[in-house]
Amino acid sequence: MRAVFSGLTTVDVIHRLDHVPDPTLKVTSTDFTLAAGGPATNAAVAYAALDAIMRELELGEGTQPILLTALGSDASSNLLLADLQAAGVHTLDATDCEAAASDPKHSEPATSSIIEHPEGRMVASTNARVGVDVGTARMLLNEATALPAAAEPADAQYVSDTRVGGIAVVLIDGHNPALADLALRLGTASYAQPEHADEDPFAALEDKPAHLRILDGGSWKPWLTPLLGFVDVAVLSADFLPPLVPAGDADAIAAFLRGFGITRTIRTNGPAPVQWWWDGESGEVPVPRVNAISTMGAGDIFHGAFAWALAQYRNDEATPATAFREAPATPVACIEFASRVAALSTTHFGTRSWREDPALRDLVNAVLSR
Repeated sequence: MRAVFSGLTTVDVIHRLDHVPDPTLKVTSTDFTLAAGGPATNAAVAYAALDAIMRELELGEGTQPILLTALGSDASSNLLLADLQAAGVHTLDATDCEAAASDPKHSEPATSSIIEHPEGRMVASTNARVGVDVGTARMLLNEATALPAAAEPADAQYVSDTRVGGIAVVLIDGHNPALADLALRLGTASYAQPEHADEDPFAALEDKPAHLRILDGGSWKPWLTPLLGFVDVAVLSADFLPPLVPAGDADAIAAFLRGFGITRTIRTNGPAPVQWWWDGESGEVPVPRVNAISTMGAGDIFHGAFAWALAQYRNDEATPATAFREAPATPVACIEFASRVAALSTTHFGTRSWREDPALRDLVNAVLSR
């Protein structure tokens, strides 16, 4: 089972201080990390970590998750690629090289400088400016998801001249609408024949792939509207606020998404219980209480762990062609797992060291040995 993630990749420079900084003084950090960041990127790293543990425990084969993104073409882009390779993520770089060559701003990935201290966090970020080449993205995605010529599993889907199969989930963070649209259509007729994609938009919306498609809704973005009809599961933060919806009204947000056909919505809210609406049912799941030292990337890690759990908790009695679309009756088990993984990550500094915590292996073992 493979997972496809599509979205933003940033250069994250993270410092940790043991005191609240004085803005007039130079300070020395007590810890530091430099890593690839971004919502879909951190989620892919989390998915890769869980798959790696599954292989170590010999409870499944696991595969490298695929990240469809744009890394840029300057020196820091090589650092990003090396970090993602070390994290077990198969990266598809769809950078528009012509645009990058003509304008240096299009060659530089967004950079976030983060200082974490006992009373909070200071963040300075540049805007995402790397242009993407959709043609290159399609070619790379075709190659990465192609099945061997001899492989003819029952769940294979024909995409152009490429067979796509074994995909469990697709997750988008919405930061790059062109890449998001491409990933959401993977495994459908409108992906196979893009020249006819707009002839009957309703047919495109009704054409469902064998896998589930997840929206990482960290915040509302104006260009999300035409993409929502392709989403099966929305995992939102408390900052996700669509237009004309009262702030803080979670039920209204879930109802807004149901208008686009999204009947499965998850909403996180920091230490408050996770709320869910799932095929007509709803509820809440408490989050674990831990001694958090850093919440950096915790929401992204929740999304990656939720996607991984959703793939594991699929309906095993379904036919191969629909196994991944047959989601569990409720999302409670997936939320509990993702919440525990995200909570564990907050007990470690940065967005990488949590993966080495022995407790993570216990969490994975509990899911796979159920």
